[in-house]
Amino acid sequence: MKIESRLSFNNMKKNIKRTVLTTISIVVCTFLMLMTVLIISSIRNGISEKANQKYNDYHFIIKNLDADSFNRIKNKPYIEKMYVQYNEDEPLEELNTNVNPFRDADKISLYIKCTDIEDTYKYSSNMIQTLNFSISEAQSNCKFNENLLTVYGLMKTELDYTDASQTSIMYKDVLNFSHVINIMIILILVVFSILFIIILYNAFLITIDERKKEYAILNSIGATEGQVLKMIFKETTIMAVVGVGIGLMISFLGAHGILSMLNNTLAPAELYFNLVIDFRYIILAIMIVLFNIYISAIIPSIKASSASVIGNIRSNQQIKYKKSHNILRKILPIEGRLALNNAKRNRSRYRVITILLTVCMTSYIAVTTYVNYEKEAASLVTEYDVDAGFVFYPSNTDYKFLMNDYAKQSGDEIECIEYKTMGLYSFVEPIDAVINDEYIYTVDNNKRLIPIELIGLEDKEYKKYIEKVNAHYGDGIIYNSFLTDDTTYQYETRFKSSKDLKFTIVDDYYNLEKNMPERKIIDNENLQENFVLTDEILEGFQEYKTEYGHATTIFINMDTYNKIEKKVKDYITTTNTSSVFWLHNRDENNNFPTLVKVKCENIISFSHYIDERKNSDFFAYYYSLGNQQKLIYLEVIQFILKIVITTIIVIGSISAINIISVSIYERKQEFEVLSYLGATKGNIYKILIYECIYMFLKASIISAILSIPIVFTIIKQMENTIILNRLLVPFGDIAIFFALLFVLSLCITIYCAKSSKTYQTNTPRKG
Repeated sequence: MKIESRLSFNNMKKNIKRTVLTTISIVVCTFLMLMTVLIISSIRNGISEKANQKYNDYHFIIKNLDADSFNRIKNKPYIEKMYVQYNEDEPLEELNTNVNPFRDADKISLYIKCTDIEDTYKYSSNMIQTLNFSISEAQSNCKFNENLLTVYGLMKTELDYTDASQTSIMYKDVLNFSHVINIMIILILVVFSILFIIILYNAFLITIDERKKEYAILNSIGATEGQVLKMIFKETTIMAVVGVGIGLMISFLGAHGILSMLNNTLAPAELYFNLVIDFRYIILAIMIVLFNIYISAIIPSIKASSASVIGNIRSNQQIKYKKSHNILRKILPIEGRLALNNAKRNRSRYRVITILLTVCMTSYIAVTTYVNYEKEAASLVTEYDVDAGFVFYPSNTDYKFLMNDYAKQSGDEIECIEYKTMGLYSFVEPIDAVINDEYIYTVDNNKRLIPIELIGLEDKEYKKYIEKVNAHYGDGIIYNSFLTDDTTYQYETRFKSSKDLKFTIVDDYYNLEKNMPERKIIDNENLQENFVLTDEILEGFQEYKTEYGHATTIFINMDTYNKIEKKVKDYITTTNTSSVFWLHNRDENNNFPTLVKVKCENIISFSHYIDERKNSDFFAYYYSLGNQQKLIYLEVIQFILKIVITTIIVIGSISAINIISVSIYERKQEFEVLSYLGATKGNIYKILIYECIYMFLKASIISAILSIPIVFTIIKQMENTIILNRLLVPFGDIAIFFALLFVLSLCITIYCAKSSKTYQTNTPRKG
């Protein structure tokens, strides 16, 4: 064995404590980096594996597609792969664009995989417009592979009319979490690499600083700089091999545990990921870790090997005196002044602890603020108190059978609310009953024309509502608030009194022959009864506060509703017109659908059940599904980021113990002198505690300054979703986190002081 190798082993044995602490730093850094990469690769591989099962890698479905329509879209550049299905019971067949799929069928179901899953909604919109589908055709024939899109972090879609004069629609993404997660992963890897270099650099710097005298002696007896560097690099290699090996082993356990917790979070979404070992990712992570280790070791190694012999023997480069602050000297006790002087003398070492504290504080403020705003957006924008809605046209479909069957299979409790609704125009009298005439039209000699949303309730719900608002059976109940601002969700009162309030339902249309608008009375009898005004919405109909917030919502019993519906149908049949409706469609026989609202425990599982059984007799829409998926992904993001913050705290604690222990060890003579001068054990502990307070306050101030632009950016970004007149920064949670971090810092300081035996009873010699 060469002399450098023997000296390297001897140095490591002689300084076993420092070697162990440095190796632990490498283990923890390796563990975090590899665990992060394993989790990412497992999720990505899990997605690919599930997508490839049973041809589940398609993104968009178009049913009942004829040959002409197929030829119009088959050569779209964003289509990567297509599958064809002739009957629902048959498996999918991969399709080549050169093959004619219409040899044995007039229409097919086409399953399309796009080149970029994140742009699925944009591509589907383009295909729908190319095919010139109407809204009803798009709703009945087009569908997304929602399970797969949800896994990739793409939210439930919404309808968006591209042009008021056209029937084509666009499907848009409400919130794409895949972008957030991808950016977060990149930032984690970059931040971790920088942080690891800082921590490992500090660990190697302390280790090498403690051996400067040894290196100086070796230089004085003829050792070259190259030999000293070889010794240091051999020690680094040994610690790297041991540290990376241990870190690799425990990273598998950590990744498995975190994936298990993640699967519990994603259980409502019916998602599950197994730990997948992808050697490409593992090799990449190990290369990054080794790069960080050697970069961290090279700078202090060069300094140690090239420094002068005398300088190394003195070993006093770290001692720097700065001009003291007179104000602090007057305020602080003697222990505080000594602590301040020491913190300034050892600025380079304590800087690492300050940086780690700052990273923890700033990260926590950013994470909790972002999640708080996203959760507020979820609860504010969607004020639904039911989970799903159904539109049932007259058919043999029994929705109660569907609900009961799902309840039996899942054990989920189902609650249904049956109702009917029409969107109509109506004259309102008296004119002076209207307080705010926004969204009301003045027509025909100062008459007020108002859009109304008429809702007929079954007796159970109607009686519940009249009891809630103190009304009588037969009364019409008017929700008397309307939405005046879609961004800030401000409401105002529509009517000042219900006395003598009357509504006359009319057909508001444009007479082409006379080239002028006209109105014909449809019903002036059934909405002339007593009305009750209320600001309380019926449970289950919260969406009417926002979705139809500009209209006036009137709740009536089903008998009154059926009378109005008959008059409307008679009018349509007589005049052969459809202009009386401004909101809702009916079937080809002018029958209005029965609507059902559903409350359940697991909307994601419920939606999967319904989508598998959906047919042309009904269609379903989900109020809380998008928000539930959004909240699940928010919990995942919050979960991962909190793990990151916790890991940074653990690494920081190990690094702080390392730094403080060395600092205390180097100051043993200083503490002995203080004890000779009469300082007690409590005085010395106070000095160390003041140093801890100084670093913590400095980190708090820096993190507060850094957090201001970060929070401002989050607020500006969230203004695209919601506008609030108050801050949602969780100051209480942040204060608790800071307090816990401070207590942890004090515990580390006291632990280091006790383990280093900073205070020893020394009796001055006589004479």
